[in-house]
Amino acid sequence: GSLTWCENGTRGLPPRSGIQWLCGGALVTNRHIVTAGHCVIISATITLSVARLGELNLDDNVPDGASPVDLQIDRTIPHPDYRSSAKVNDIAIVKLKSAVTFSDHIQPICLPSSSQLLANLFVGQSHYVAGWGALFFRGPSTKTLQQVDVDVTDEDFCKNAYRNQRGAVIDSRVLCAGKSGKDACQGDSGGPLMLDQGATYYLVGVVSYGKNCAEPGYPGVYTRVTAFVDWITRNLD
Repeated sequence: GSLTWCENGTRGLPPRSGIQWLCGGALVTNRHIVTAGHCVIISATITLSVARLGELNLDDNVPDGASPVDLQIDRTIPHPDYRSSAKVNDIAIVKLKSAVTFSDHIQPICLPSSSQLLANLFVGQSHYVAGWGALFFRGPSTKTLQQVDVDVTDEDFCKNAYRNQRGAVIDSRVLCAGKSGKDACQGDSGGPLMLDQGATYYLVGVVSYGKNCAEPGYPGVYTRVTAFVDWITRNLD
């Protein structure tokens, strides 16, 4: 599949609840996944425990040609300035207990670390967002990995859209993207916003929040990865 770096993180819930797949992420090395801060800081009773890599369909009874791998999580590293009460610095790194073996279905995505990409605002460029989230607002999550193309909007448009939304901070640490009925939705949190540069994909955004899903006039808000590349690379030990 073309989106084989999309990882489906699991949070271990209290014993009676079992486990539940709730967030996405993007594999950036053989032991590190970039996701959203709000995906790793939940509550004292919810612990991130397993990451599934190389998945396409979460229903094990459906033959999809994928050979997913479940790996235990060693630790999570939320950005030190992330606070659940504010919608900024919403990024985290998940470190796996063991290294994954790359394959046709499991490959890392590139970080946008070149000077050209670091200076790129990506406005007007088409990107892809992917995940196993809901297909519509408050709808059920999908079992099959979905992908949509979205366009990055300029900062002023996004600021105006979210000017009355409590806690929304639109600045250089985020980027906004959407396209006529296309958006990330509940369950896509932490997943990648990807820039296609021929044979290479770059992780330019992390799904953070939005106004419902694909709400007209409200693009989705993503953590801008170029603003955090230095922090990410410092924590890839």
